[in-house]
Amino acid sequence: MAIFESFLLGNVTKSVSNLTMYIAKGVNVVRGKPLKIHNPRTNKQKTQRAKMKALMELVPNFVPVLPYGYPKTAGFVRAQNCFVQDNMAAVTVDDISFEATVNFEQLVCSSGHLKAPVVSLSIDAASRSMTFTQSIQQPMLTVDPTDVAWVVGYEKALGEVALYELGNRATGGEFPFELPEDWDVEQCVFYLFARNVAGTDVSRTVYLEAEITGV
Repeated sequence: MAIFESFLLGNVTKSVSNLTMYIAKGVNVVRGKPLKIHNPRTNKQKTQRAKMKALMELVPNFVPVLPYGYPKTAGFVRAQNCFVQDNMAAVTVDDISFEATVNFEQLVCSSGHLKAPVVSLSIDAASRSMTFTQSIQQPMLTVDPTDVAWVVGYEKALGEVALYELGNRATGGEFPFELPEDWDVEQCVFYLFARNVAGTDVSRTVYLEAEITGV
């Protein structure tokens, strides 16, 4: 909005292009009008909202692991925002119903510059035992021998998370754990990343596919 005096136009009250001119308390006033009115409920915006909603519903479940996967963020809110931003591509939205589906194999729970560790997982469903086998990795710019491998386990039906600390890159080895008693092995997904000893940097997340026996 602008206030002006025009010797050519005098006192005018009309619209020209995207400008509206009128008189208020004896003063000439010109106000701009928007050239386009955007629909706040476009399909693209609906899709974006559906993705955000699905991920925000996951955030409380992943709260215990966010500080481990996002060590460079200051506070929970920033870690939460990073988690949501990093996982937008892991959510698909139906073009008709706009219902969101999370692809858990694409989900990530860490973001950093280190190289991912090399780990395999076998689960005996009968005994509910898990064995993580970690390979030794040679030192390089993004691989320090002291970096530790971490695994996030998530039970989709219960919405529960567990965090498992494995070994460092220099020694590797086998690491046995028990599956939580109320977890359904068919509903479990696992995510792997490395974290340096100082706790200041991590690797990207790798989806860890389990070899299940004894079903």
